[in-house]
Amino acid sequence: MVKDSARKKAIRERMAHTGKSYTDAAREMDQQAADRSQPQAVTFDWFSSQARHVVDLAREHARSRRHSALGTEHLLLGLLDDGAGGLAFEILDDLAGSVEAVESAIATAVPQGATRAPQEVPFSDHAAFVLAKGARRQADKTGHGYVGSEHILLALLSVHDCRACQILTSLGIAYNPVKTEVVVRLNAMGVLSRYHNPR
Repeated sequence: MVKDSARKKAIRERMAHTGKSYTDAAREMDQQAADRSQPQAVTFDWFSSQARHVVDLAREHARSRRHSALGTEHLLLGLLDDGAGGLAFEILDDLAGSVEAVESAIATAVPQGATRAPQEVPFSDHAAFVLAKGARRQADKTGHGYVGSEHILLALLSVHDCRACQILTSLGIAYNPVKTEVVVRLNAMGVLSRYHNPR
């Protein structure tokens, strides 16, 4: 009974974030859960050099915080570097009021680890899903032939039970407004998107 009510709550939250019907939100949530239950092979063939740099920075953050796995919160930290985060950095800075607000929320939600991190920090299940499938799906949805930092951000926001999404949601940052910002800003730079008029 508790599990059922928790599921209904999660579906309603997804509806609020995405604007989808109850049935579509439930189907999408079940599909993501099924996808995450499969081992994810992470490759970076479609990633821009900037997006790869975000992942490298995420590894450094996981190690420096002595965490045993690279999670979505570390990917979010990688996006907060203006040299790597690019468009995602600009959008987070604008929507959160400052990147410092996001960094502070991460520090509160994710304490420093107690033990030394392994030299090769593995991806958490959520982070592996975001990098192996989620970011590429976001690039496909917008019609872009590469994975950029903005697609990593959208992928983080589409996985509602991951730590990064929960942190961003607590700051009032949701998927649809970010998608709109991504498309509008890329269109302004001459990068055509599948959604030419997202508003």
